[in-house]
Amino acid sequence: MRAALYHGRQDLRLTSVPEPGPGPGEVKLRVLYNGICGSDLLEYFHGPVTTRSRPHPLTGVQNPVIMGHEVCGEV
Repeated sequence: MRAALYHGRQDLRLTSVPEPGPGPGEVKLRVLYNGICGSDLLEYFHGPVTTRSRPHPLTGVQNPVIMGHEVCGEV
């Protein structure tokens, strides 16, 4: 699948990534639309703010991360 990966301030790359599968208790959506919201713009122009340039102490998540969390999809 294609995803916009945020690597750091003003560094957004459209990339092919493996398509994730649902975990226990989750469903898989076919994404119809994905929007960009104010927090995405804040990250792009002034970040990293909420994303991590170092691993998060609890989850280990760090940049690059897939941008976009305003989703409209079909189950």
